[in-house]
Amino acid sequence: MNSKVPFKIGDKVSVVNDTLEGEIVQIDAETVTICSADGFHYKFLYHELVARKEWKNMIETFEPESPDEAARKKPKSKSKKGELITEVDLHIHELIDSEKGMSNFEKLSLQLETARKTLESSLAKKHQKIIFIHGRGAGVLKKELINLLSKYPVIYHDASYSEYGQGATEVILFQNRNKN
Repeated sequence: MNSKVPFKIGDKVSVVNDTLEGEIVQIDAETVTICSADGFHYKFLYHELVARKEWKNMIETFEPESPDEAARKKPKSKSKKGELITEVDLHIHELIDSEKGMSNFEKLSLQLETARKTLESSLAKKHQKIIFIHGRGAGVLKKELINLLSKYPVIYHDASYSEYGQGATEVILFQNRNKN
């Protein structure tokens, strides 16, 4: 077995830049064989794989960063006509430094958790508006964001096209906690 292979048989892994994941069943000098959930075996070079537990733990224990890190990635707030508007970019590259090895589900979970925490924090701080920048894409993040928003005392609509294009949602927060 190659001493550079950081895995052992039985480890759960994901393929870098792919949605394929599985369990390691064989390790050779230059390749690692994984068995996917559907029972197929695939061979990869060890650097094409990443341990699943790294991303799973990151999402399960997602907490705000240190104050220095949080200040760097802090949602932008701006005041417009006396209103405090929080602006949050939910693009995955804005939330973490590297998405390698993350499945689409893990990325979406992290984006929605960021939106949820921002929403709850803004409600607690009595902010009036949030702009969630989600991009156009296939619309999955926007659909899930709207599903999340429907559980809170807010109304929402597409944000200003002239400022954000088609990829943002404006949320107006109600402070009486009763949705109109």
